[in-house]
Amino acid sequence: MNRLIIVGAGGFGREALEWALQSKEDNVTWRVAGFIDDDPDVLHGFDVSYPILGRIFDWQPKPDERFVVAIGSPRTKKLIASRLAEKGAIFENVIHKTVTLATTARLGCGIILCPNVVISDHAIINDHTAININSSVGHDACVGVYATISSYCDITAKVSLGEGVFLGSSVCIVPRRKIGRNVYVCAGSVVMNDVQADAKVMGVPAKKFEIRTS
Repeated sequence: MNRLIIVGAGGFGREALEWALQSKEDNVTWRVAGFIDDDPDVLHGFDVSYPILGRIFDWQPKPDERFVVAIGSPRTKKLIASRLAEKGAIFENVIHKTVTLATTARLGCGIILCPNVVISDHAIINDHTAININSSVGHDACVGVYATISSYCDITAKVSLGEGVFLGSSVCIVPRRKIGRNVYVCAGSVVMNDVQADAKVMGVPAKKFEIRTS
């Protein structure tokens, strides 16, 4: 039996631990071993019985270890997953037992699917994507690598999300829209048009905005 190491012991890491312990039993070939995190005190004050095993960038993967990166920021997630992959890390999926997964759906590796997620017919979920509670991906939709989908999001039919997209809670994307790489969509937004790469959008309908600094 392989040892599953959760990368990142912050809030989402602790959630990932719970979902791993409640994961679908079919084809699970690992047992949770603990976390790696650069803050040795990150779990202080929390009732967590799994230890911090070491620092992320110091860790040398072993043959019997499997990894999942539980970090919300797509950019940080990409950096960490890439560094671990260069060292030979093998990534596993964490799929909660309440997930509804179409038989025709395709999953990459290093994916976290939280409670009550629905992945529909011929949807594609690429590597290192996290989809949080009660979100759904419609038929023929494609979610790019390193995406983070917050809770209660509705990604409808034939939507395409590029690499590193972040959706805040309760985002809805109407069918056939294309969202470019590294797009940030604020919570509660309704995306009714295609969004170009690197944009930040918000509102109903969602429109591009700029963060001004003084």
